[in-house]
Amino acid sequence: MMTQLAPITAVACSTFVALILIRSVWHKSHAFLETVGFAQGYGLVPDAWTPAIIRALTVVEAATVLGLLMPGTHAWAGWAAAGIFAGYGLLMALALARGQTRIDCGCGGAPQRISGLTLGRNAGFTALGLGIALLPSGGLGPLAVLTGIAMGLTFAALQAVAERLAAHLPNIRRAS
Repeated sequence: MMTQLAPITAVACSTFVALILIRSVWHKSHAFLETVGFAQGYGLVPDAWTPAIIRALTVVEAATVLGLLMPGTHAWAGWAAAGIFAGYGLLMALALARGQTRIDCGCGGAPQRISGLTLGRNAGFTALGLGIALLPSGGLGPLAVLTGIAMGLTFAALQAVAERLAAHLPNIRRAS
């Protein structure tokens, strides 16, 4: 069983990261103009470029999801996911460095202002992507695969709760 721990962990992390990216793709696709507005709030590229950039990111994220879910492609998809999350983290860090603290991260979940917390979250997601890229995979039976998927779903549920709580932090800080 110990020899299966790393591949099961890879399945769990791949499932979790795929769910995060699916939500991101869903948000970009179904709330396109809202996503464009969030991206324009960062003020890092000309407004006219933003829709095309959002469309390109949607395609990259969707391709990464497919790579995470296919057995032989999870390593490159892990690198891609790490790059996506690191890139978004860098954009948030640049905005924070310019004093922009009142813009939404645009991540597709509960509304959340960019902060050190969102930077830390993205650093964690980047580390997961790197872990996916570096962990061995394959050689698992159906039960082990289902165990990994269940773990990934559990992580996603915990992330959703944490994200909801984080969305209320600005209001909690004002009340105290």
